[in-house]
Amino acid sequence: MNYDEVIALRKAFNSVKEKQAKNQPKDFEERKKRLKLSRELCVGNEELLAKAIDNLKKNGMKVYIAKEKQEAIDIILAEIGDEKLVVKSKSNVTKELELTKSLEKKGLTVVETDIGDRILQLLDAHPSHPTGPVAHLSAKEIAKRLSAHYSQPIKENPEEIVRIVREDVISNIKNARIGITGANAITAEEGSIVITHNEGNIYEVMRKEKHIVVTSIDKLYPDIEAAMSMIKILSFNATGSLIPSFVEVISGVSKTADVEKKFIKGVHSPSEITVILVDNGRRGLVNNGFKELLYCIGCGNCLLHCPMYNTIGNGYAIDNYLGGKGIAYYSLCNNEKNEKLELCLSCSKCRENCPLGLHIPELIRKIRSSGIHSDVYYFLKSHIIWIYYLLLLESKALERCFSGFSNR
Repeated sequence: MNYDEVIALRKAFNSVKEKQAKNQPKDFEERKKRLKLSRELCVGNEELLAKAIDNLKKNGMKVYIAKEKQEAIDIILAEIGDEKLVVKSKSNVTKELELTKSLEKKGLTVVETDIGDRILQLLDAHPSHPTGPVAHLSAKEIAKRLSAHYSQPIKENPEEIVRIVREDVISNIKNARIGITGANAITAEEGSIVITHNEGNIYEVMRKEKHIVVTSIDKLYPDIEAAMSMIKILSFNATGSLIPSFVEVISGVSKTADVEKKFIKGVHSPSEITVILVDNGRRGLVNNGFKELLYCIGCGNCLLHCPMYNTIGNGYAIDNYLGGKGIAYYSLCNNEKNEKLELCLSCSKCRENCPLGLHIPELIRKIRSSGIHSDVYYFLKSHIIWIYYLLLLESKALERCFSGFSNR
């Protein structure tokens, strides 16, 4: 565990909590109820998924379903063809696939265009939050490590860091012909892709000649209205804002009907859109009683309130799988009871702060234990670990305090 990273993480999380306290939406409870009904309807609904795929195709998009990780990567490689430079936006599904590293192994240059993800890529680090991937790194630490990468001194302030990384990203976007994004929702009624972002990078990435959308079969919603309601909940829980800066609704390639009302495709970019819907164990979760795990919209609000995650940070994670929900998902998809499941305190703070009320502690107990004796063992062991780390954090803070006093 890195003490500085935990301190930075808590600072970032507290900032989001403060924004949430100031911006509490009036209709939030009603929206959460509608979201729960929507997720219950859509997740695992093969008939609705088939309808969405049919409508995506009718809208002129190429659609694939990838049953597992390598199949998805192979499809993406085939779609990229002979291109050597790809720009992409932040996507938890592509992190799950380890797509960037897989493409780089094939000799491609892949540039993450989200500022946080680009920093992670350059520092070869793991994320700490689904929408704020570098929340665990202070500006001082980022500046220090980026100075070494760019071989130039970078000031220890967020504005300077963002400026340097932005210039790097923009120069690569200009030269790319293929852009890869994720998607927050796929709508069955309209056959549309819905993507939200704050930086504006997705707008640039999706306007390349070919736009490849990599998402998963559980990102299904009945219609645009349900997807947009979800976006508001996602934005508030992830950042404290009532609505993100940008919401993209993509319902086909660029086209015009200005002359005799006849549609002409490919007027501007993109002239080709490919949608890859990843299964990678999700149907297995539905069929084996873990459907609820797929209701998650990836807002990360559970992490903001998890005592264990706020105590040991990425010590309570496996690569890109963060916190109790992430580790539960990892364990199920890899058919193993990962030892980090023992760290769950069963305090239900995640459930209390989840917009869908997902009972992650119950899912974790279901995975790791079939008897009360082992439940008690895990409960006591995790509490002992938690207290131990709290004492370590406090002792480290005291050590810094005394060190600063003695240096005066």
